Amino acid sequence: MNVWLKCLFNTLFDCIRNRLLSHHVLLAIACLLYTLFGAWIFQLLEGENLIETKAKHLNLIDQNSVLYSDALWNLIQNNPERYLKVNKELTEKEAITEILDGTRVHFEKYVDTVYNAHRSVRHGFEENPPSWDFKNSLFFTATMLTSIGYGYVCPSTFYGRLFGVLYCLIGIPLTLVNVANVAKFFTEFVFFLHYKFWAIWGHLKNLFKNRHVNISEKVSDENSGELLGENSDEQSFLERVRLIRFPPFIAFTLVIAYGFLAALIIQKYYEIKWTYLESLYFTFISILTVGFGDYRPHTENMVPVLILVVCGVIFTTMCK
Repeated sequence: MNVWLKCLFNTLFDCIRNRLLSHHVLLAIACLLYTLFGAWIFQLLEGENLIETKAKHLNLIDQNSVLYSDALWNLIQNNPERYLKVNKELTEKEAITEILDGTRVHFEKYVDTVYNAHRSVRHGFEENPPSWDFKNSLFFTATMLTSIGYGYVCPSTFYGRLFGVLYCLIGIPLTLVNVANVAKFFTEFVFFLHYKFWAIWGHLKNLFKNRHVNISEKVSDENSGELLGENSDEQSFLERVRLIRFPPFIAFTLVIAYGFLAALIIQKYYEIKWTYLESLYFTFISILTVGFGDYRPHTENMVPVLILVVCGVIFTTMCK
């Protein structure tokens, strides 16, 4: 009995070990660790720089705002009789136009400062601005490795950009291999279901056909190997099913259905301010790895939305 239990335990252990140490599983774990490592490095390289850059630009905006306000005040104070008192030679509209013309240089400098700040920080002064915390870094890394690349946040330091290039050289092929492996697994699984469906269908069809056969004939059929599962016609049919390539139409339908479902989940539970059409647009642009970046999830929703997007990319790969 002890020998039997030991043998059973060893068999189960070997089976679990072989599954866990499968090269596909190891490759997936390596890809996950590589993504987490990249997110951590980008957070270190870009986090402080983004904070300093935003502070610098906010300071410049404040300085130019004060300069513009001072220019307006000085212009009016130096000519009070022209702008503050009734002047028959100058209408109210002409007075305002003259004031704006007199301070145009300071105003244009202020506008340029605001524009440069937004250009440098990339949406950093909007509501819910992107940052280089770990969630944003992970979202950036994962979408970069899957070739989506929304582009609303990107490295701005020399070392961050250098690391990004070297990181992609290894990470993108690694990720594409993993996505292809998972897509192949799902394809084989769906094909397995497809094959089993036709096997069960043939099974039921034979049972129905043999219902009117008498008992002696059934026994004779069993002995001659012509019952279900052993019937040569059924076996020939199943062999033909095995040779059929996985129907592309089914894969395409699954991708479309998944896109509509994922868009509904995102709009219903995560990005509730989006309309369903906006969520649908974001979902399909993402799973097709276009990634315009005009829509992006809030920081607290990035991980679940990222999982939905990556699953969609895998389903899309099934169609290739």
